[in-house]
Amino acid sequence: MKNLQETMKQLQKASESLSKLSLDHEHPWKALSQMNQILDANFWDHLTNLTTTTASHATQQAGEIIPAVSKQKKKAKEQQPMIVSRSNSNGFPAMDIFQTEHLVILCCELPGFARDSLEVTLTEQRTLELKGMIKKPDHNRSCILQERAYGAFYRLIELPVSVSAKGMKAQYEDGILELYLPRDGTPKERKTTFRAKL
Repeated sequence: MKNLQETMKQLQKASESLSKLSLDHEHPWKALSQMNQILDANFWDHLTNLTTTTASHATQQAGEIIPAVSKQKKKAKEQQPMIVSRSNSNGFPAMDIFQTEHLVILCCELPGFARDSLEVTLTEQRTLELKGMIKKPDHNRSCILQERAYGAFYRLIELPVSVSAKGMKAQYEDGILELYLPRDGTPKERKTTFRAKL
């Protein structure tokens, strides 16, 4: 408990120091240097300690047993694709990304979106922006329960490999938008914006 109190004091001290920084918009490097000094390794150690202690306390209260984590050396020969699960992500639209030898495929849940509103921007062949509009139903005025979201949506996605906008295909069926982007390791496209024809 004493260790936790010390951690909280250190984090509060760092927070107060950050709030006192003055930012000169013409020369921001001095403030960045000061922030770097405040957010040093010691700060991150305290933050990790706080997170670990809180998680441990919450688990004990729930009566769960935390399994021991064993550290194993990774085998260099066995490389399996890494799957990033974001089931608790607040990103909208929800999506899955697949990678094959020649393609990167994005599958997005977009029920009821206006097909002509979809705008896709590819920057530096690795960052994809999706913009569009989800239409409101015609009978929206008589709504007594609303759980679905309407209006403009925006999602920024970092792709696992470089892709090309040339040859991109899009299809929309049963509320699922699929984008097929050819993999391309040669850097040539800085920014490409296009409207997908669905």
